[in-house]
Amino acid sequence: MKRFGMLFSMVVVLLAVISIVPAVAQDDALKFWTFEYADPVDPFFVEYVEEWNAANDLQVVRQEFPWAQYTGEILTTGIATGEAPDVFFISPGDWRRYAESGLALPLQDYIPEYLREDVLPASWDAVTLNDNVYSLPFEMEPVVLWYNKEMLADAGLEVPTTWDELLAASEALTTEDRYGILLPTNPDYYQNFVFYPFLWMAGADVMNDDFSAAAVNTPETARALDLWGTLVREGYAAPTSTGNDPTDERFPTEQGAMFVSGYWVYGWIEANYPEFLDKLGVASIPAPDEGDALQTVYGGWTVMVYSGTEHPEEAARFAIEMFGAEDNTRAGEWGMVYNTKMSPRGSVIVDNPEFYSQFPHDVFANDIFPSARPEPSYPPEIGQSVWEAVQDVMFNGVSGADAAAAWADKIDSYLLTR
Repeated sequence: MKRFGMLFSMVVVLLAVISIVPAVAQDDALKFWTFEYADPVDPFFVEYVEEWNAANDLQVVRQEFPWAQYTGEILTTGIATGEAPDVFFISPGDWRRYAESGLALPLQDYIPEYLREDVLPASWDAVTLNDNVYSLPFEMEPVVLWYNKEMLADAGLEVPTTWDELLAASEALTTEDRYGILLPTNPDYYQNFVFYPFLWMAGADVMNDDFSAAAVNTPETARALDLWGTLVREGYAAPTSTGNDPTDERFPTEQGAMFVSGYWVYGWIEANYPEFLDKLGVASIPAPDEGDALQTVYGGWTVMVYSGTEHPEEAARFAIEMFGAEDNTRAGEWGMVYNTKMSPRGSVIVDNPEFYSQFPHDVFANDIFPSARPEPSYPPEIGQSVWEAVQDVMFNGVSGADAAAAWADKIDSYLLTR
């Protein structure tokens, strides 16, 4: 009854969303929804849909939507109004509420054995709840410390490897027209995503192991929060985001000396600021103290199938074969040709040694990925509690200890309602 009530409440809320999703004109077709990708990426989907439609009677119609609408209201409105897609991309930030609410089709019975063995166990863990696989992982985007090699050299600095060194370098590299470091400052899931490695390396986590209580009211959490708070309050980190956090133009235009962001940055700079590539360096996010274990987070969208689809077998096959066909060419091209992302399929790295021996792909494959954990998926209430704690230390003058205590109270109060 609790699950039914939660689902009913969710639908009521969704029905209140004002925007209406446009209906697909074709009847009895699989609807496939994504957000809008850049023009160079779009042929990936066009070719796959054309290939599917040429080989199958049940046709696929793809719709793409502006990023903000897709992540904010398109999916939820589509489900609430009976216009849900059969197959769609889902972010880690939204994954759990779809899986818990019965809106995602369990896929474990459709996954071929070769794919089950090829995908990394941690990637399967990230899309599994109560022994059900609710989506298919297809990309991995570890977060790192990008830096301007020329600026560090001119300042006589080594690449920071501890938090004290990171603070010192950020201060030394800050000038009147340049920030020492760029961090996400918008309160959202992306900010949480980039903050998690700092929290983990400090020795803390958001939840306890059985998801029954907050785990954040600790000195370790306070230390991670205080680091971000200090960087912003002291003026070493930019106090605003550019509106497109994952690709901050202040970095390649030399208004920022260091940049905490993901693997996608290389492909973006290569396409838009090729003259900057000679100055580009990459390293692991520094650990709190010398000798501490390195950790980072990897994100990535996954493919989900709507539980209410009238064509579960075809929808599952379409979703799986997009990146999980036995021939891993398409899975490899997604990360090597159309984007700079790592594949959760181990065979892609093994089968493309030339690509993964080149900078910076070699660094990601050999140095960064072994320390990566999948982005956790939390209910929206817990996700919001994360960014509220980070915002408090950066902009509201709250200490790390006080922010951690308030954060824990918010989580535990929410858990009482579940």
